[in-house]
Amino acid sequence: MHQLIFIINDPCSPKSPFLHGQIRSLPILWVFESYPTCFSPFSLPTRQPASSMDTQKCFPKKQDKVKKRVIWGIEVAEELQWKGWELGKEITKNLVLKNLSLKIQKIKYRPPKTKFFFTVIPQPIFLSPGITLSLPIIFRPLEEKEYVDQLWFEKAEGMFCVDLRATLPCHNLICPPSLQLPMCAMGDMAEAWFCLDNAGDLPTFFTWESPSPFQMLPTTGLLEPGQACRITVTFQPLMAVIYDVQATCWYGEGRKQKSSIQLQAVAKCAQLLVSIRQKRPEDQDAEGIQKVLHFGSVAVGCTAERQIKLYNPSVVSAPFRIEVAPDMLAKDEAFSCPTAHGIVPPGEKKCVSVFFHPKTLDVRTMDYLSVMPSGCASQTLLKVVGFCRGPDVSLQYYCVDFSWVNLGKRSEQSLWIENKSDCTAHFQFDIDCQESVFSIRPAFGTLVGKARVTLHCAFQPTHPIIYFRRVACFIHHQDPLFLDLIGTCHSDSTKPAILRPQHLAWYRTHLVRGLTLYPPDILDIMLREKKLEQDKNGALMIPTEDLEDIPAPQYPLIPPMTEYFFDGTNDMAIFPPPVSIEPVEVDFGACPRPKDPNPVPLCLMNYTKGKITVAWTRRADCPFWVTPNPCDVPPLKSTAMRLHFQPPHPNCLYAVELEAFAVYKVLRSYNNIEEDCTVCPSWCLRLRARGHSYCADLEHHIPQYTLDAPKLFPAVSPSEPSYRSLLLINTGSMLLTFNLAPRSSSDISLRPSSGLVPPGAHQIFLISTYPKGTSWKQHVFYLQFNFCPQYLKEVCMQSREEPLQLKLDTCKSVFFKPTWVGCSSTSLFTFQNPSRLPLEFEWRVSQQHRKMLAVQPPRGIIQPNESLTLTWTFSPLEEIKYLFRVGMWVWEAGLPPNTKPSATTHYMLRLVGTGLSSNLSAKEKELDFGNVLVNSEQTRMLVLLNDGNCTLYYRLFLEQCSPEAVGNGPLALQLDRTEGSMPPRSQDTVCLTACPKHRSQYSWTINYSLLSHRDNKVGEKQELCRVSLMAVYPLLSILDICSMGSAEGITRKHLWRLFSLDLLNSYLERDPTPWELTYKVPTRHSTSQIPSVFTPLKLNFNFGAAPIDAPPSVVLLALKNSGVVPLDWAFLFPSDQQIDLELWAEQVDFDCTELHQMCVQDNCIFSISPKAGSLSPGQEQMVEFKYSHLFIGTDRLPVLFKVSHGREILLNFIGVTVKLEQKYVHFTSTSHQFIPVPIGDTLPPRQIYELYNGGSVPVTYEIQTSILSQVQEKNFDHPVFCCLNPKGEIQPGTTARVFWIFSPIEAKTYMVDVPIHILGWNSAIIRFQGVGYDPHIMGDTAPFHNISSWDNSSIHSRLMVPGQNVFLSQSHISLGNIPVQSKCSRLLFLNNISKNETIVFVWQRKALDFGEVSVSPMRGKVAPEEAIPFVVTLKASVHASFYSMDLVCKVYRQKLLTQYHKELQDWEDEKVRQGVEFTITDRKAKRRACCTACEPVSKYRTLPPIKNQWCLNCPTSWSLKIAKEETRWPCPQPPSPGMLSLGLTARAHATDYFLANFFSDFPRHFLHRELPKRKYPREESEAGEEVSTDKWAPVSKQEKQLLTDCLTTIIRGLLEDKIFHEAVDRNLVEQMPYFCQFWNEQSARFTSQNGSLHLAPATSQSSSSSEVSKDKEEAEDKRRLRKKEEEGEEELEEEEEKLPWTETKPTLQPTSQESLKWQWQQQLKVSLKEKQEQDEKEAISRLPAFVSLQEALLENMIQNILVEASRGEVVLTSRPRVIALPPLSVPRWGGPGQRPLEGDIWCCSRGAQVPDTPPPPPPPPRPRRSSGPKA
Repeated sequence: MHQLIFIINDPCSPKSPFLHGQIRSLPILWVFESYPTCFSPFSLPTRQPASSMDTQKCFPKKQDKVKKRVIWGIEVAEELQWKGWELGKEITKNLVLKNLSLKIQKIKYRPPKTKFFFTVIPQPIFLSPGITLSLPIIFRPLEEKEYVDQLWFEKAEGMFCVDLRATLPCHNLICPPSLQLPMCAMGDMAEAWFCLDNAGDLPTFFTWESPSPFQMLPTTGLLEPGQACRITVTFQPLMAVIYDVQATCWYGEGRKQKSSIQLQAVAKCAQLLVSIRQKRPEDQDAEGIQKVLHFGSVAVGCTAERQIKLYNPSVVSAPFRIEVAPDMLAKDEAFSCPTAHGIVPPGEKKCVSVFFHPKTLDVRTMDYLSVMPSGCASQTLLKVVGFCRGPDVSLQYYCVDFSWVNLGKRSEQSLWIENKSDCTAHFQFDIDCQESVFSIRPAFGTLVGKARVTLHCAFQPTHPIIYFRRVACFIHHQDPLFLDLIGTCHSDSTKPAILRPQHLAWYRTHLVRGLTLYPPDILDIMLREKKLEQDKNGALMIPTEDLEDIPAPQYPLIPPMTEYFFDGTNDMAIFPPPVSIEPVEVDFGACPRPKDPNPVPLCLMNYTKGKITVAWTRRADCPFWVTPNPCDVPPLKSTAMRLHFQPPHPNCLYAVELEAFAVYKVLRSYNNIEEDCTVCPSWCLRLRARGHSYCADLEHHIPQYTLDAPKLFPAVSPSEPSYRSLLLINTGSMLLTFNLAPRSSSDISLRPSSGLVPPGAHQIFLISTYPKGTSWKQHVFYLQFNFCPQYLKEVCMQSREEPLQLKLDTCKSVFFKPTWVGCSSTSLFTFQNPSRLPLEFEWRVSQQHRKMLAVQPPRGIIQPNESLTLTWTFSPLEEIKYLFRVGMWVWEAGLPPNTKPSATTHYMLRLVGTGLSSNLSAKEKELDFGNVLVNSEQTRMLVLLNDGNCTLYYRLFLEQCSPEAVGNGPLALQLDRTEGSMPPRSQDTVCLTACPKHRSQYSWTINYSLLSHRDNKVGEKQELCRVSLMAVYPLLSILDICSMGSAEGITRKHLWRLFSLDLLNSYLERDPTPWELTYKVPTRHSTSQIPSVFTPLKLNFNFGAAPIDAPPSVVLLALKNSGVVPLDWAFLFPSDQQIDLELWAEQVDFDCTELHQMCVQDNCIFSISPKAGSLSPGQEQMVEFKYSHLFIGTDRLPVLFKVSHGREILLNFIGVTVKLEQKYVHFTSTSHQFIPVPIGDTLPPRQIYELYNGGSVPVTYEIQTSILSQVQEKNFDHPVFCCLNPKGEIQPGTTARVFWIFSPIEAKTYMVDVPIHILGWNSAIIRFQGVGYDPHIMGDTAPFHNISSWDNSSIHSRLMVPGQNVFLSQSHISLGNIPVQSKCSRLLFLNNISKNETIVFVWQRKALDFGEVSVSPMRGKVAPEEAIPFVVTLKASVHASFYSMDLVCKVYRQKLLTQYHKELQDWEDEKVRQGVEFTITDRKAKRRACCTACEPVSKYRTLPPIKNQWCLNCPTSWSLKIAKEETRWPCPQPPSPGMLSLGLTARAHATDYFLANFFSDFPRHFLHRELPKRKYPREESEAGEEVSTDKWAPVSKQEKQLLTDCLTTIIRGLLEDKIFHEAVDRNLVEQMPYFCQFWNEQSARFTSQNGSLHLAPATSQSSSSSEVSKDKEEAEDKRRLRKKEEEGEEELEEEEEKLPWTETKPTLQPTSQESLKWQWQQQLKVSLKEKQEQDEKEAISRLPAFVSLQEALLENMIQNILVEASRGEVVLTSRPRVIALPPLSVPRWGGPGQRPLEGDIWCCSRGAQVPDTPPPPPPPPRPRRSSGPKA
């Protein structure tokens, strides 16, 4: 809250601060508010805008301070201004100079130039530090204009000036440049304010111009000089946009000056979400449908409350208002909402209460609430429904029979009255118990819900007659109940017939049949005379003729209200009364004592045909009585009576109801009754009398009461009466009398019209009227209390005849959207029932239009004030436009069946529609799900298109094409819906869910048919699209395996078998069984220590063996997702499958297996990292398995390998830990399978059997070969099994290779059990098996190199060891099938992915038992993020064998390696120093101690002596935990390297065998033919050395590399030489020699085989003989080649000597014949020379040195290309560029007349240049034959 301080300044006051200026002498009202500053715009909270006439808030502006500056230590003002000056007057102002420096300042100044400004005579000024000087400057104006001058000051540093300015008075208003208003909702208002300052010298009027929706307040005003005014800006947006407008303030003379401010604001669209709080089942709160709020059943007169919740999701406050639909009458509104408007803050909720207070009984009330946010952006219509219920009061009995009572006696009976409803009920019996023979106690009361009250009825007769009285029980808000009271009084002399309840039933039946007007004696006579007869109930009836079959009339069911009002007292009766009395009400008025009033005459009429006796009941102290009493009245006669009134007390009120009973006189004795059915009960006559004994001048006591009177009569059918009940409660302590005033409306009937209400009692009235006319009619009646005209209560009620009308929407017209012919469209039509009666309606469509037009519902009931929406359906038959007219009939609802309504109303409706045709299509004709996991769900959206102009209703059909559906089970593809509709020019999506159950290729066809709503027919099927998917299982495969730690010595091939990876991969490739898919994902499902297994697949993961306390055996597995779907995998230990149980539920007793597994898991003997993971298709992951050697013995652990939604395999982890110094050879299994070998192979391959030493000491093995001799004897003395090294030694932690030769002679399986003895340890019997097969029978299916899946799966894998930044581009090389003596090379890369570490690598040399493998380079460095190429070369031996080896590369971090070398060098230097250092013992310790002070301090301390370390002979991979002797300075240890393993496998075949089976692959291999290093005899060796010294001297590696580089440069130059290209082109166009035409494939193959025969070794049974023969053949080939060359030269010389034309001596000119011979001889000589050169080239090309050089050259070229491609310098996959040159101006060929070849094309690689000029012509080529190898 802001505090306002009002200060009134009087300008005339001597203390006023404004006396020195010339200001208008007006009092100023200052208003100060507690804002921080008046010049900063400040946003105000939202409120209603103030009018433009609001009081202008002005306040003085702070005086502007003089702007000062400091120049060279002098503080001085920038400018002096004179304002408000007058002509002829001098105005003086002081210019203040202040020295801010710390020294004395000397200043000189010059006077102003103009004569209008002057000062004192200039003189030097000396200012001490901190001293201030005031220099007076006088201004003297002569005319009204602006004056400007300068006052210059001079210092040692320079000059400066002060401006002098005298300005005229002006207008100047200043406002902020911009104002940001708060964000506001559309239709709401926001405010902000700013200050408008008058910076001028004159009072200024201003006027604001602001664009909509901004408003400035005040719009106009007046500002005195120096004043500021707060301007309020209101923002009321009508659109949700961003506003950035300018408001202008006009002021000054003629309002030509202006100041502008930029107004910025953002308007948002407010949104309110309406929901129902504390929903009930009958409520409707869903989105998109009508919201319905049910109040349920509410008691009449009560109020129920429900709440709705308003949520504002927007960022602005949302003002709203709630409107209730206008009712037919405001006084009868049953629903109300007190919150008519409000604001919901952004992001908050607000609850609004809705109340229901019904007033009309048994009516279902409906109404509508509209929740409208500001701007009416989105209106929510809420339907509220409530039902009004009243009390449900009932009696235990409706007839009380007192039987007969003696005169003067009293009889009592009791019954209860009950309220079955939960609302309060007021009841009252319409009987004056004091003036009646019958009394009910209590006669009135209040019943709460579900309550019961006991009533006591008494009967005390006063005359010996029959008594019967029907008493009405009034109930507020309920129809009255009737209680029949019957009794018979006997006296000593008179004993009438006893009245029973059966007599009442006969009486009511006789009343309908008109027999009650006859006395019993006449009825007896008529019954005897057969004029009457009895029906089946015993009642009398008039006999009917036989022809007439009309049933006798029965007593009808009369409504209680009708029975009560139509009782005959007010000339309205259902049945004519037998006896009546007039008047029924008597008012004596004022009867003051002592004078008694005159009696009032009464007339009693008898309408019966019998004599009756009338007996009045009189209380002794009753002031009213009737005479005569009793009296008899003859039939059809009347008699006069008198009513007397004698008030016993003065100033009292009296009102009673007298009763009389009229009975047939014949009934006074039961002897007069012959037939019991003729007994007639008595008739009760009631007379109301009232009066008072107040004196005329005495004021009656004031009544105190409450009256519950409704405003409206209930709605009833036309010509039907309407009833309501009123409740009058006497709240005072005195009696209260009432009566209906005479001036009340005559069209209403009020019962009872008079009476008396005791203190605290209540009176229930029943009021009735007949509504007439459809307009509201007002009924006014007056109740007078206590006989005083002053005490009148006016009651006004309204009624009307409800019209049978409906309020139709859309101007009685309905338009349909264009509709497809054969389909249907709908349109909604809404109408409302404005009346208070439920109406029934029916639409009647002509028969011819029923096929095209339908409405739902066609007939129904609409409740009062309800809006009903119908759905019209239009189904065109043709492509035309339709126009219909349909009628609706309305009548009152609730009529009995088959009853024609008395009145109806007719309405006509116009409907318009158009018929069209269209089709449905799919956006994608082929929808492919791709790869889907079996038993998993995948969804795709099928987009449907409707390009037509009408809505289509369709049905989709799904047909499975493949595989064929089996049975009636669900298809693997499901549609979320098969039917739907599409609007015109739209698209729709259908969700397709695929869940395949089997692995297969699925395909479906989706068809559609258009639906017809008219006859529910389905149109012709049309294809929509095709759907396909491939159902797959997750496919995981093991690519590679690698060992580390203690298992480092196990070869990868052996490790592959130890882990059964071939079997594991085969398992993973198969489909899982349903039992394996019990748990699709890893789940804890077991409560036991050994979980149940759901898979039949089991295999072993054998970690080998190692000594105790050795480093853990680490195995790395490379997993790859070989499938096409992502997968999750997990290794589950038994503990991972157990459910966590409470301690009391865990098992206590465990067997040995469970205890062993618990021990293994608790000690983490087996560990896996990571244990689970996810792989995308094609992704690889490394998993580390670790086996810790903690306990001696064999450790086992079942581990479940689970692929989610796939296979489930049980892996048995097995590991062995042995004691130290114990021998142990790890046998994988007791059997070994050799690779199948074909029969008839003269050189079967060597095969390998591996033995691993898992102990810590070397072992010696010995294979018992005597068993093999037995097999040889059984096979015709053929060595089927042959072991080449049956005895050997195995070092600890290494693998020994035992070479075998399996040579079958029959196509069968051979097996032999061979004992293998380990000296000093156990022996094992291994079964070796081999399969021989016939290659001629098996053909291409014969296995050659399928050793294991490791050869193929691990070729493209990258085995990345965790924690290492170095990896090989390929962890395995599979050379496949190669010929013997071949040289195979592969280029790989060593990658360093580290960003800042250099890696040093060293390859370990590994010697092979046969063949040779090399790596180049063997060592080197890899820079960060660099890849180094290296070449792996295998030179196969002459033996057919299998190759399987692991090459190990050690990688070091250069930083650690450099540090190690430095420490090692320091250690060695110290070792040398200690080796030459000696110690001299000085006995004179004191002297030495004294001399140490003068000696120089040593820079280095003496290091401890170096001692040799004790070393254990064990493998380097086992760092056993053995206590070492501590050394003072141990030798530095090299850093632990990282290990990279490269696997290499191959199978070498004999040459002839390779040619027979792999002929097409033979040209791809290079055969190295190096001469064997053997010792010959001395003569041969000397001759050989001489020959080799002459021609084939050995070359060094550098010379060989130099030659390779030179030839590489030469060949590269030839490739770029244009002349060489042209020469090649010319050779290509030469004619083909005729002998080449005889070439064919067979001869070429035969020649190739024969030419290669000299490369194959001679077949023999022993390998040594083959090697010797091979060496001999190679030596003989060399000698033969050299000898042939010498012989060729000699023959050529001899031929030249023999031929005379070869001489070079000059001869005479030969003749023509001789010249021809000479030419022929010359040509022959040239041919022989060319042949000799060609033979020399062929001989050279067959030399091993030349072939090796050629191979090295090509290998080097290919390596260079691949390295450049790896670095991105060359793109191998790019297409070569082809450049076609225009014809050259200079001919390419030198000869005249020669033309260049057409179509010459220059081909250049990327980066080559096209020459500008053609190359010089080459010399003419020599004809020659092309032979030899081609590059």
